[in-house]
Amino acid sequence: MHDEFNRSGDATIEEKSPDRDDILVSKMSNEGGRPQPDFDLASSVKEVAQRTGDVLKGATESISKAIESALSARDHVVMVRVNDESLKKLDSLVQSGIFKSRSEAAAFLISEGIKAQDSLFRRISEKISEIERLRSELRSSITPQGTE
Repeated sequence: MHDEFNRSGDATIEEKSPDRDDILVSKMSNEGGRPQPDFDLASSVKEVAQRTGDVLKGATESISKAIESALSARDHVVMVRVNDESLKKLDSLVQSGIFKSRSEAAAFLISEGIKAQDSLFRRISEKISEIERLRSELRSSITPQGTE
């Protein structure tokens, strides 16, 4: 939300709805130094606070689901070496209480990185399939006839 006041005390309020892409612009004239009678500041502030709370709740739920998804079915161990900066970031996630261990934090970051690079992994998968097809074709071409 963006509020703007000019010298005469008139106000322009811009609000972006969380569920829409358009911006609602309200202009209030300050006739006689008083807000327009149909404007209720308290209810507007309450509405903005409620919307903010709803947005934060949604974001928190989204993050919780992403963490839960990343940490489910962790059956494989991977040993990695990281630089000092990466270690500090992992430790900050643990110290904040978001994760119980460096392992959980690293698993989450790896999972999210893979999701973020989905198009790269699709292209890699296509190339691997093409390489496997070419290898099979090459083996078939050098195998003596009748010994297949």
